[in-house]
Amino acid sequence: MAGTGKWIVGGIVSLLGLIGLFLAANARDDGIYLFGLAVAAFAVFYVFAAIKNAFDSAEQRHAATAHPPEAA
Repeated sequence: MAGTGKWIVGGIVSLLGLIGLFLAANARDDGIYLFGLAVAAFAVFYVFAAIKNAFDSAEQRHAATAHPPEAA
């Protein structure tokens, strides 16, 4: 996936994380509670990893185009 698709998937995963929190908040048994929390935790880790990857690739592009300092 490239470009905008990564951010669209990140938005969908974020919405699933919110749904997981609603599941956990309204759970009547421990299984649904833990499942909702697990979905929310996965969403948080996924979105933070997407942000990290975006910054890492931007830094690599910047480093590839930057000119090395001249020796004095």
